[in-house]
Amino acid sequence: MKQTTLHPADRLRESSTAMLPDPRTVTWAAPEPPSLAAHHAGVAAIQINSTVPEPVAIQFENARNLYLYAWYVYRFYMPATVAALAALEFGLRERLRTTLSEKPLGKKPMLKGLLSMAVGQGLVRDEGFRRWHHAAQVSARERLSMEALKAMIDNELTVMEYRIPEILEVLPEDQQWDLAGGLPDSLPAIRNELAHGSSMLTNQVLGTIELVAEILNQLYPEPLMPESSDQLS
Repeated sequence: MKQTTLHPADRLRESSTAMLPDPRTVTWAAPEPPSLAAHHAGVAAIQINSTVPEPVAIQFENARNLYLYAWYVYRFYMPATVAALAALEFGLRERLRTTLSEKPLGKKPMLKGLLSMAVGQGLVRDEGFRRWHHAAQVSARERLSMEALKAMIDNELTVMEYRIPEILEVLPEDQQWDLAGGLPDSLPAIRNELAHGSSMLTNQVLGTIELVAEILNQLYPEPLMPESSDQLS
């Protein structure tokens, strides 16, 4: 049997090189080289509410730290994704504890079933995701552009000036993306691919970590602040 020769970056580091960035980390095609500060800022911007139970929050912080240390060990990106999805399943199970206790004894629902329950109960909604609002804004902008083009054609114009308003009016037709409805299939597929052994390797995992944070924040919303006496007067 042919002996496998691992790349040095995939082997256990020497103590003298443990704190050097992974060679794949500092390979770039963008005008500016990557920096640890920017890498840290990307994951630090993803926050969960203080109302998320501490055991769940700890698991989510494991995911953020794994992402951070992927600067040094590139393959930590995949465990970071697994840790984030494990935190999500933990958070869902805790939030749905009462519902689950009312179900007959049998096989416990896993991530897909838990997500389906949360979406079905309205605990997780499209409106709770930043990317859903962004997609609606893009759709509204494209709709206005097409309306302007149609006006040019209808009026037989070769030139027409129009401006996209700073505050776009988003219509229901711009909000057709069923993001929440697709989560019970998409997120468990990622988790299963990685959890059962996979050669997948990508650093594009912040989006998944952000999705997990936004779901947890919907499951455990911050309490509404009471209006001050000045606002009531």
